[in-house]
Amino acid sequence: MTSSSILDAEVLIQHVAERIPLLIHPHVVVIGSIACAWAFRDVSQTAGVATKDIDILLRPSVNAVTNAVTLGERLLEEGWCPMFPNGIAHGNERTPTDELPALRLSPTDGTGWFLELLAEPLEEQRDRKHWRRLVTGHGHFGLPSFRYMRVATHDAELTPFGLRVARPAQMALAHLLEHADPDRTEVRASGLPRYLKDVGRAIALWWLAQEQSVLAADNWAMTWGNALNDLYPAERNICLNNAKRGLMSVESSLVDAHGLAALSVLAPHGTDVRAFERAYRSLLDLTASV
Repeated sequence: MTSSSILDAEVLIQHVAERIPLLIHPHVVVIGSIACAWAFRDVSQTAGVATKDIDILLRPSVNAVTNAVTLGERLLEEGWCPMFPNGIAHGNERTPTDELPALRLSPTDGTGWFLELLAEPLEEQRDRKHWRRLVTGHGHFGLPSFRYMRVATHDAELTPFGLRVARPAQMALAHLLEHADPDRTEVRASGLPRYLKDVGRAIALWWLAQEQSVLAADNWAMTWGNALNDLYPAERNICLNNAKRGLMSVESSLVDAHGLAALSVLAPHGTDVRAFERAYRSLLDLTASV
């Protein structure tokens, strides 16, 4: 599949939960577009979302590789197929770790979506992205971790299917922190820089939160404060300043940021640019009130 399809988050989370060994359930958090659709399924009366990848984060960091190998081997043995971008194949012992392909696995039903495995970062990770090696019977793969994913998965919600799903406020904060120093790597499909996609998604999540509840500002302020107090108690104010910097990085490119968000988490909602700009302004106010 070369473009995103409308997938049902509830159906997918249940399907993925059934395929993951029960012993690994406590160590899995669903993040990304599927988590967004799950959280806001009452806003549009649907759990549909335009995406093709389901991101699965494995934690704690120290056990992430072991759990990734266990899960990957099980799915591969069940016939799930590795997905390789741009003709890249699995690696071997001679492939440098940071050149290994991520482990992306597509189910046997031919629906086109795929599962991608990620790891919780170590507390000391400072690089934007870090790779660890997965050695499987089907070749070597890479397990990436992003430095603020601990924020994204903090206090994740437990679903009826036994898997946890990241909360929108925490995912938004992780995006803003990540792009205090904007990542200008181009997003393949659009040619636009990564920070526009990620920060635009944070704004989109905030717009959806406001549609969902009149208490969104209070809820997000409390959620952000709790996460920062738990994870970065000595750097709380620095983190809030960095979140504001990350948000302001898109101020001159809100039209492009909206366009990217409209292709994913906002696809079922039809939000126009003016509403997106208002959400940006009110989220900026929120960063100063936590």
